[in-house]
Amino acid sequence: MTDTAIEGADLTLAYGRRRAPALRGCSFRLAAGRVCAVVGPNGAGKSTLLALAAGLLRPTSGKLTVLGTAPAAARPKVAYVAQAKPLYPRLTVTETLRLGAELNPERWDAALAARVVADGDLDDRARVRSLSGGQRTRVALALALGKRPELLLLDEPMGDLDPPPSS
Repeated sequence: MTDTAIEGADLTLAYGRRRAPALRGCSFRLAAGRVCAVVGPNGAGKSTLLALAAGLLRPTSGKLTVLGTAPAAARPKVAYVAQAKPLYPRLTVTETLRLGAELNPERWDAALAARVVADGDLDDRARVRSLSGGQRTRVALALALGKRPELLLLDEPMGDLDPPPSS
């Protein structure tokens, strides 16, 4: 186990022909066991940085390690809830959690994933396409937490969630 969750050295990611960087010269170290928020204006590269850490993008230059290895190699130990929360709209909540279990057989915690869904008062037979934005967020969080990741990356996950009812 490494004492560093994520480390970037002079990371740059440029898109398109103009090569306008979405991220330029980013260097940082996040210690393991910490909670960190990445804050900045729209277009500053926050989502890009999280996608790099999740192993979904490769930097144009620089070096990035996640849990002591390349981001793609760390993927089994990392859960990522993207801002768009891509889920399969035709699947039910139950089918979605079953897919999470099949994709993460070594680490899957079915009870935890089910509890996250149940705490949101979701009908587990409902199709994802019929859920509200906040309900889809809860399903995405259930998938991420059910994986029991060593590193949890969240890209604006609470934007669609309603506050809990007051007692």
